[in-house]
Amino acid sequence: MASETRARSQLTARDPAWPPHDTEESVLGTDLHQAAITNLRWGINEAAQIGLAVGQHAPWRAYSQTALLGCRRPEGSLYRTYPDVFVHTRPLDRTRGSTVIATDGPPALIIEILSEATYEADLDLDRGKGWSYADAGVREYLTLDQTGCFAGEPLRAWRFADGRYQPWLPEADGRCHSATIGVAFALEDDELIVYTRDGRRMLREGEVEEERSRLRAEYEEEIARLRRLLDERSE
Repeated sequence: MASETRARSQLTARDPAWPPHDTEESVLGTDLHQAAITNLRWGINEAAQIGLAVGQHAPWRAYSQTALLGCRRPEGSLYRTYPDVFVHTRPLDRTRGSTVIATDGPPALIIEILSEATYEADLDLDRGKGWSYADAGVREYLTLDQTGCFAGEPLRAWRFADGRYQPWLPEADGRCHSATIGVAFALEDDELIVYTRDGRRMLREGEVEEERSRLRAEYEEEIARLRRLLDERSE
């Protein structure tokens, strides 16, 4: 890991345009990568809907792979990123293809799924996206290494404090509880799972029908139990 860090430092020192612009090609990943993005966005947005009154706006919304304009490099030049998942606490026009930090404000939270094309910039807190997101005012930043090929550990998380990102550690329940939105994150088989603040686990792709079937079975079992009670009382 030390040699990898030195190599990365040498690379970035030679490249004044580090980190590079994200492109639509560079952020496209494997099916595993895209499924993680889908599940995180789904879970975060579903959690935002819980407890809302009819017509009430959600307190946050997650977006994915939309251009984020206005990130700076340490030397001051601007570059474009496409965060895998980012969360705003103010409503944005969903027909837009980009958001602008100067006018929309920074996202409250960003999650990057590490890939061969982007992991060096994603993990670099000194000159890469980690520096740029902190500089932009993103309060919380997570990276997920699903394959174990890039970071040495599946989840790394940081919070902005004292002028830079500091480690964001799991609490006693093993979850990283967000201070900016009402969710928590935890690993499950190298997947990042979304939980509501009160501990409800949000479903992932492929689990919705399974949950519907389980609830249907419970409903039918309860109906059968009540019918038996009625039959017993009528005898």
